[in-house]
Amino acid sequence: MKKILFATTALVATAGAASAQGVELSGMAEMGIFNPSTENAETQFLTDLDITFTMSGEADNGLTFGATIDLDEAADRTNVGLFESDGVQGGENMFVSYGGATLTMGDTDGAYDAIVPEMALAGSTLTDDETTHAGFNDGSFLDGGVAGSDGQIARFDYAWNGFTFALSAEQVANGADVPGVGDTIWGVGVGYTGMVSTVEMTAGLGYQELDDFYSETGVGVTAAFTNGLSVGATYTKFDPDISGVDETDHVGLGVGYEMNALAVGVNWGKYDTDGTETSGWGLAAEYDLGGGLAAKLGYGSSDFAGAPDDDSWSLGLAMSF
Repeated sequence: MKKILFATTALVATAGAASAQGVELSGMAEMGIFNPSTENAETQFLTDLDITFTMSGEADNGLTFGATIDLDEAADRTNVGLFESDGVQGGENMFVSYGGATLTMGDTDGAYDAIVPEMALAGSTLTDDETTHAGFNDGSFLDGGVAGSDGQIARFDYAWNGFTFALSAEQVANGADVPGVGDTIWGVGVGYTGMVSTVEMTAGLGYQELDDFYSETGVGVTAAFTNGLSVGATYTKFDPDISGVDETDHVGLGVGYEMNALAVGVNWGKYDTDGTETSGWGLAAEYDLGGGLAAKLGYGSSDFAGAPDDDSWSLGLAMSF
């Protein structure tokens, strides 16, 4: 009886070890206080927890592959069943890669968002105050969920000598044509990251469109210096294919500073639609306490045209595991 028990135990242990190969578990937790709108809300407690599974492998011919699932998104109670449906994106993405070529599908960025740099250059916050103010452009205007799309994006990247070329597609209604909108969001971009003397430069040019709805064209550049300072600028033009809707221009600026355990980032942006302006600025301050623990402060301020201004802020601790 003991021999059988020992053999069974050994078999279970071996199976567990085998199943763990190529699988990495990571997590984060946050605790603190925040106010999502100083105009319409009160200060409240903040607690958050997320777990991510990252899986990877390599075929005999050298082809690498992998997948990631974010349980926070997969278990979205407002969209029950997303993860279980193979026709809808539910927080997961998969990739296959060989040499400089990579195909990614699922919960990933379109070509524009993947290539054009954003202006949040240093630090992060508990509630993304620095990237959710009215003047920030996160590059996802025609990404995941727009015009009824299900969020499944397919993107092909090719990296060569510091350059990255990207092409993406996202179906609006499972491939069907939606009158007045179109059927597919197409994106293309080219970016470069490399050293120019002692400065690390990142530049990106992107274009994305939904047939009968909107297109966006943008360019962004960032520069990171050896003294911990980083600066950046971006410009985007949103061109509607809708009668009576004007074009919108966006400009954004960012500054970051990192030294030892401290990281501080400030950004500003403005949208201009035929003289009607909406702008905002954001601040992220982060101090690394070591061991995966960090103290974070965030602030976002929004200036709306024809509406009351509004601010948000957050303060607390972030834990990485």
